[in-house]
Amino acid sequence: MRHPERCLGGILVAFVLAVLAPPATAALEPLDLDDAAAMLAEAGGLDEHPNANSLVVLDETYVEFDESGAYESYFHSLTKILTDEGIDQNADEAVSYHAQYGTVEIILARVIKADGTEIVVGEDLITDGTPPQIAAMNIYETNFRVKTVVFPNLEVGDAVEVVYHEEYEPLLDNEFNGIYFLRYVEPMLLTKVTIRGPSDMPLRHVVKDGEAEFVEREDGGDTVYEWTVRNSPKLEREMGMAPFAQVATRLLVSTVESWEELSRYAWKLSDEKCVAEQSVKDVVEEVTAGLTTTEEKIRAIHYWIIENVRYLGIAMDRSMFLEPHYAAYTLEKEYGVCRDKAVLMVTMLEEIGVPAWVVFINPSKETDTEIPTVYFEHGIVAIKGDDGGYKFIDPTMEMSRTVYASYVGDRWVLVATEEGEDIQQAPHVPASANSGVITEESTLAEDGSLTGDVTITGRGMYEEILRTIASQAGPEQIRMMAENMIQSVRPGASLDDFSVSDYEDLHQPLTIELTYSIDDYALDAEPYRLFRVPIASGSFDILSDALFGRFVALEERECPIALGVTLGVQEEGIVYFPAGYEVRNFPDDVEFEEGIVSLVMRYDMAPSGEAEKPAVTYERMFGLDYFQVYPEDYQSLKEAVRLAGRSSRGEVILMKKEG
Repeated sequence: MRHPERCLGGILVAFVLAVLAPPATAALEPLDLDDAAAMLAEAGGLDEHPNANSLVVLDETYVEFDESGAYESYFHSLTKILTDEGIDQNADEAVSYHAQYGTVEIILARVIKADGTEIVVGEDLITDGTPPQIAAMNIYETNFRVKTVVFPNLEVGDAVEVVYHEEYEPLLDNEFNGIYFLRYVEPMLLTKVTIRGPSDMPLRHVVKDGEAEFVEREDGGDTVYEWTVRNSPKLEREMGMAPFAQVATRLLVSTVESWEELSRYAWKLSDEKCVAEQSVKDVVEEVTAGLTTTEEKIRAIHYWIIENVRYLGIAMDRSMFLEPHYAAYTLEKEYGVCRDKAVLMVTMLEEIGVPAWVVFINPSKETDTEIPTVYFEHGIVAIKGDDGGYKFIDPTMEMSRTVYASYVGDRWVLVATEEGEDIQQAPHVPASANSGVITEESTLAEDGSLTGDVTITGRGMYEEILRTIASQAGPEQIRMMAENMIQSVRPGASLDDFSVSDYEDLHQPLTIELTYSIDDYALDAEPYRLFRVPIASGSFDILSDALFGRFVALEERECPIALGVTLGVQEEGIVYFPAGYEVRNFPDDVEFEEGIVSLVMRYDMAPSGEAEKPAVTYERMFGLDYFQVYPEDYQSLKEAVRLAGRSSRGEVILMKKEG
């Protein structure tokens, strides 16, 4: 299956439709060069498609499967280049596949120049090798392959045409699954998908987020299904948008009758690999030695796997239904894809008497649940909690101090069990479980200068983000980040001290601490003194720039914002001020809750007797209580941002006491 952003179709004028439509039993053929040139001319250019970088003139897919579930596919696309960016987007065509199950053959790849001549891509520009991300990790894994076609000498006005053929063994015995995309980030004139299969294996199908013309007919003992979309508009890219595979018009097909059937099949696939050979037993014994409680042992096993088995995070369609390795193999190699690490963890947990199951999940997007399909991105682990429900562990989260994965909440999961289970939604994980925790204590001096101490840490995913930043940035970069924070409070502020805890120590929270000073911070307007509470600026919150800036820049959104997890922040600050002043005015408080968005901002005096000096207190609690912000919640987020901005810019007004 092609990468979703490369497997979409295009555009075709009506008089060519009948000529190009292949018979149901035929493979897709390259276009006659003169016909292709005529189509490209008829398709138009920037005048007709002013916001496009390229124009997908034609995209056709033909698939034929048999009773075993084996299938072959032909893909044919013709794309016209309209801009320099379009050249970059279409400079190559990459097709990923798994050599254990299938093969890919490039039938034709060529550049059709604007003058109607062609450059046929030679074998020297077609490579078949290990995906770059695997090669970079120095891992020998020959089954993961990518075939890449490079189109030479592309210029604006040219077009690229490619036809290729795939053959695949059945991923599921006697079953067929497929997903095909009918809309792209560029305009498309014609997209056509034709699937042929035995009539006694009826195809369940659904088109999501769009519509398609559909025709079904019998041909001998087969049924032929055809979907056609014409003049599909460009899918505009939006900052932080959900993945293309969620928001594009897509066709899902499956012969599988139920999710329970898939659950049983997945269990069989993984269970036979969960063999506790002596090497596995020895590691479990060593890792859990001296531990007394089950929770301590679970944590020890989780930490050991994420610290000692590298995660080979390669994306491939249907990856969770590819055969995993035996637990001992992954242990020996010290690396594995998600399903390998999940099988290893299940095996190790069962050695300490904790029943566990492999779980299929989509971390990056919503799951289409209308029909049972194999299209899951990721594999994790489930165990039973005290309430009888599942608790989920992700052994690939190498920067997570939390054992139970907080991003799983509200997502659809398929637990692989011997009896078979329906797809289900994981329990909700509130934003407070993935929140930053930021505290500040500062002192305003009589001369208007300010000194402050800030501590930044977090819970769940927020802390993992901090830990990931600390692991990827050197000490100087992190110090620069801290300096940027205080500079955003007030240009000219001085970072006086700074520290960050050990990001490799998963037993302790990742904590950033900084001390700063600012001259002439308060505005002297005798008899008044005006200042802003520093922490209220949001300068110390890593979410503020994204959520309170770039993500809400659009007036409206077509696509959801992909947070990936519920998120929030909890801030508390206290500002001491000279005893000779009293507070005359606070910035406006905010209490806002609408849909998944909540925001509370409060200013007050520190309770009498609890502070050595008079002090102003501040607290902010912000939460996004779902892992995506849908268009219907977007205006609520914009309103929360507006209210937060107004309150944070407000000033505390002090007045000198008489006498």
